Amino acid sequence: MRLSEDQMQHYRDEGYTVVRGLITAAEAGGVRDRLMGLMEGDHDWPDLHFQVLDPSKFRNKQGGFVPVGVQRPAGQEAVFKDVADHPNLQSAMSQLLGGPVKRLTDQALIKRPGISGESFYHQDSYYWRVDPQRGCNAWIALDEVGAGASALAIMPGTHRDWTLVEHEQYFDEPNYYNAHTGEAFQRWRIPTVDFSGEALLPMSVGDAAFFTNYTWHRAEPNTTEGYKAAYAIAYWLGER
Repeated sequence: MRLSEDQMQHYRDEGYTVVRGLITAAEAGGVRDRLMGLMEGDHDWPDLHFQVLDPSKFRNKQGGFVPVGVQRPAGQEAVFKDVADHPNLQSAMSQLLGGPVKRLTDQALIKRPGISGESFYHQDSYYWRVDPQRGCNAWIALDEVGAGASALAIMPGTHRDWTLVEHEQYFDEPNYYNAHTGEAFQRWRIPTVDFSGEALLPMSVGDAAFFTNYTWHRAEPNTTEGYKAAYAIAYWLGER
């Protein structure tokens, strides 16, 4: 896959770019179907892979956890690894980062009906501390996404000075729990944001948004009547 010069320039100038049809609908559907299986307890994975809804309130049909986040699934099954190491993804990452790349991490996201799943503006390098211009994240839509339907939103140009702004910790509502430790999970967010300049990114199945590890981004709540899923895969340039 070759990115256009417009896509490359938009990434450099605005801190993100959108690639339509990065993977096929069939490839995206395979990942989504497996996520639905994981959610219903069809697995023997260690608990450490899962962020879940409060086990005292939410259980799947088998009485097990209800995942909302699946950490590093590419290390568990080929259906995830095939997408996390997809030639189109690796090619796009190499072009955007300007050299050979390696996969840093991956995370699958499941937003169920009636549970918002909204996230707030943050920078990925506040978690990972990847050096400026060395990291990129791809957020791949496994469902149609849009306003009120789990779409990604970007604050253009927030990467330009390559600095991390101060974040605060917060709990999701309802709380997400670490399935391994049983503790409520806290995330980081930027406390004060002017939303007037944001870009909302509606996407179709298999589309991907690429953004730097310093670009401010968030995700819309899921206010629809169906599940919404996405797969986020991070790469970095060469060795850390």
